Amino acid sequence: MRQVCPHCYTNNEVADELAGKEATCSYCAKTFPVPGRYTAQVSAAASAAVAGVIEPVRTSPLPEPPAPAPVPVAPPEAPPGFQPTVDGFVPATSGEVKEIGFNVPPKLVAWLPAVMLTLVFVLSFFPWVASYRGNSTVYSQRPWGALVGGTPARNFKLEDGGIPGGWLDKVRSDWKLLLPFFLLLIVGLAFAWAERGLKSFDPRKVPPLVKLWPYRNFIVGMCALLALLLLIGQLLNGFGMERALRAQVAAQFEPQKAAAGESAAALEKVNHDIEQELRKYDLEHTTWACLALTFLALAALAAVVRPCLDARGDKPAPRFLLRY
Repeated sequence: MRQVCPHCYTNNEVADELAGKEATCSYCAKTFPVPGRYTAQVSAAASAAVAGVIEPVRTSPLPEPPAPAPVPVAPPEAPPGFQPTVDGFVPATSGEVKEIGFNVPPKLVAWLPAVMLTLVFVLSFFPWVASYRGNSTVYSQRPWGALVGGTPARNFKLEDGGIPGGWLDKVRSDWKLLLPFFLLLIVGLAFAWAERGLKSFDPRKVPPLVKLWPYRNFIVGMCALLALLLLIGQLLNGFGMERALRAQVAAQFEPQKAAAGESAAALEKVNHDIEQELRKYDLEHTTWACLALTFLALAALAAVVRPCLDARGDKPAPRFLLRY
C-alpha cells in the first residue's frame, strides 16, 4: 500500500504487514505510523432486529408531469469585432482549433539532475574555446586544461603564418572560477546519483550524511545553480587561451596606441584595427560549452520542480498545452 511520509511529503510503498505499525521513509529515513486496515462488517443480529422493527414503505409511483415547452430565446448580439470564447479560449477567425501539449512525468524529472550533471562532466573533457582558420581548428582549450593553465591544443600545420609566437607563454590558469565550478559539479553529481541509487545505498551507514540527506534535493539544485553562475562568469571573463590571444594582438598595436596619444579619434581607429585583427583568428566558444550551460540550467530547474511534483501525490502529472 502507498503512504505519504509526514516529514518529507513523499510517497512510499509500504508492505501490507506493516499496517498498524511503524514504517521507515525511503527518502528521509524517518519513521512514521501506518494506519491499520479497516474492514466493514455487518452484524447478523442487528440486521435481523432492524428488519423486524422497520417495515418497508410501499408507495405507488406518481405520474411525471409533462415537460414544459421550450421557449425560444434569441442569442445576444455580439459587438462588432468581438469573438466569443469557449472555456476561456478565443477561437481563430478561420479553420479548426488545434492543440499540442506534453505531460511532465515526475519520474523523468527525478532523473534529470543526475543525467544532466553527468553530461556536463563528460563535456568538460571536450574543448570549450577554440580559434579557427576556415573550418579547421588551429588552437583549442579544454576546461580541465584551463584549470591548471596548460598549453592549448595546437594544429601545427595551420599555425604557421598565423599569430606571432610568444602568446602561448601568456596563458594563465583559471583556477579562481574553474576550481569551485568543478567542486560544485562533483558534489552535486555525487548527491544526485546517490539519491537515484537509494535502493542499494543507505545514508544511515554514512554518519556525516545522516543530517544532510533530507536536504539532498536542495543541495543538488544549489550545486547546479552555483556551477551555472560560475560557468557564465568564466565565459564572460574568457578562458586563459582567449586572454592570451587578446593580449598578444593588443601588444602588436602598442606602437599605434602610443602614436595616437590622447586623440579620441585615433584611439578609436586603433581599437577598430584590434577588433579586425582578432576576427582573423575566429576566436569563439564551442558548441560543447553551450551544451554544458544548457544542461546545468536543466539540472537546476529539475531540482526546483521536483519537490512540487512530489507534493502532488497521486494527482495526474501536470500538462503544458498550446492551442493555435
